[in-house]
Amino acid sequence: MGKLSRQIVVAQSLALLAALVIVLPVEFDHRFEVLQKMWGPNWVEAFEFHGDSTLPVLLLCLLPYFWFVRRPFWVPSGRWWHSLKSWWCEGPNENERKLDHVVSRGLTIIAASAVALTSLAVSWRVSEQTLRPRSLKAFENVRFDRDEYRFGELPPAYHDEYSYLFQAKTYLAGRLSFPSHPTAARLFDQMHVVNEGRFASRYFPATGLFIAPWLWLEWPIVGHWLAGAATCLFVFGIGFELSNNGTGFVAGMLTALSPGIAIFGGLLLAHHPTLLSLGFFAWSFLRWQTRESLVDVTLAGIGLSCAMLCRPMTAAGFALPFGVVFLMQLFRQQQRSPVKLFLAMAVPLIVGFALLAVQNKAITGSVTNSPYELFNEIYTPSHIYGFNNVVRGKQRVGPRVLENYDRMAVNLNPALAAENSWKRLLASWQWTLGVVPLLVASVIFVLTGHTRDRRWWLVFASVVSLFAAHVPYWFTGIFDWHYVFESGPLWCLLLAAITNTLGQSWLAADRPRMPVWWGLLIGSVVLVNHIEAIPFWYSSKLQAGVEQVAFSRLKYQAFDELLKREVRQRPALVLVEADPSDRHIDYVVNEPSLSAEIIRGRYSVTDWPIERIVAEFPDRHIYLYHAKTGELKSVTRLKAK
Repeated sequence: MGKLSRQIVVAQSLALLAALVIVLPVEFDHRFEVLQKMWGPNWVEAFEFHGDSTLPVLLLCLLPYFWFVRRPFWVPSGRWWHSLKSWWCEGPNENERKLDHVVSRGLTIIAASAVALTSLAVSWRVSEQTLRPRSLKAFENVRFDRDEYRFGELPPAYHDEYSYLFQAKTYLAGRLSFPSHPTAARLFDQMHVVNEGRFASRYFPATGLFIAPWLWLEWPIVGHWLAGAATCLFVFGIGFELSNNGTGFVAGMLTALSPGIAIFGGLLLAHHPTLLSLGFFAWSFLRWQTRESLVDVTLAGIGLSCAMLCRPMTAAGFALPFGVVFLMQLFRQQQRSPVKLFLAMAVPLIVGFALLAVQNKAITGSVTNSPYELFNEIYTPSHIYGFNNVVRGKQRVGPRVLENYDRMAVNLNPALAAENSWKRLLASWQWTLGVVPLLVASVIFVLTGHTRDRRWWLVFASVVSLFAAHVPYWFTGIFDWHYVFESGPLWCLLLAAITNTLGQSWLAADRPRMPVWWGLLIGSVVLVNHIEAIPFWYSSKLQAGVEQVAFSRLKYQAFDELLKREVRQRPALVLVEADPSDRHIDYVVNEPSLSAEIIRGRYSVTDWPIERIVAEFPDRHIYLYHAKTGELKSVTRLKAK
């Protein structure tokens, strides 16, 4: 009979204690709230579970049974089980193979296909979520053309998505930018779009390039779905490179089942192209460490360059630990010239920076001033990176500032930075998988790190670096998460590593039921993430996330339908008077060429009264929309030609 090492015992004990400290207060508060409903008209709600705490607490209560009963539930046997077990434990070292190569390759293809198909299925399920706007109080007095919609058929929800679509349409037109309107540019200021002589998205070029071919095929989101599936495969490969097939499969499948990653896969944001690029970078880098191939270094450089062209800060934060290790290994390189290795990594990055310089020059007129920086300087000076952002921003306020949006910023100080970091950490656990398993995995990983391949510390360090890079920013992000979104697959990898460590330790110590308990703990959060189980929980985490995004999508849908119904005289210019209480909905979105049948402009704009606008656009019928009241009225009729 084996015995658990003292280190494993201490690590798992401290991890479970940390979990109890976090979830017990949450569960007690929740129990108190729901028990108050027991004698009321909604008594059935007294059975409601808390998504992050109830099932884990129940399983923690059952832990003594799984720990002390040493008889296994059931031990599989047979040739197929032996082959599967051998494949599961098989690592990247070819000399350690215990399986026939054909059988091993076949099992790998089956496992990889299962991971990719799971990712695609979850993404498709997000897009197929049904929404009934009339059942929501916010839309009681809003007219919709239909009773229900699929999430995937609604327009984008976030300003950023419209900017990326703007960028993709610009590239499809064969341009880097369009000219601003020659006389009335201020009417067409658009969120996250530079409009200073050149009309262009503020964002870095790779996301627009990624979306463009799928937009041309009239199915723009499919690229993000495929990026999500490919990322899961790279996670599978990373887990294999660092441990074995089993670890890779668990990590890949957890990534595919992540509710937050699936929801973001339904948004036209930069996250999935970045995730794909960073997954490719990390996988290639780890292969290079094992195989010492110049090709792998080059591929890693290409992946990092693509990520940098999507989200530079994220790419830098993610890759910093890898870069430190790379430079250290260059100095110790014996078999190949370090200059060649350095160039293999550096040349793709240099090409990436050159592409940025070309874009900068074309849009801002300067190779060093990016559209991203220019937009902040002119329109949102308080949204800048770093501490005391509002104080510094007020010193740079100009006539083109989007005042209502700019005032949303909160002045960042150390206390707020610490609070934001804690919110991001909890949100990253919640939306990646669940608080308890990832908290337990994190504690055990730190306390048992030397028991695994040392390169696992790269994964952990990448998480820390990514969070640290975003400490000096005042906003927590979409879902309190999107700035550190790319940590999601890394958390799944760490959880898979701990699953492998604990499973081997428990089985060696004759605790055969503990892996079952651990599987139930992970399975319970996956269940809550994806399945509704009335009256225990009324909405899965996936559904809750979809509904959170759907509010904005439905508002844009209602506005689009209103224009289609009521703007009968075309071509038209619809002037939008924004609702000052709603900073997150902005209906002024246009084609880059400003040539659509219906274009949208801002109202009111200094020095642009209605009379001047009517005179400036004699060939367009002018409408005025009051966002606060939902009223659309005609301002002028087309002049007879």
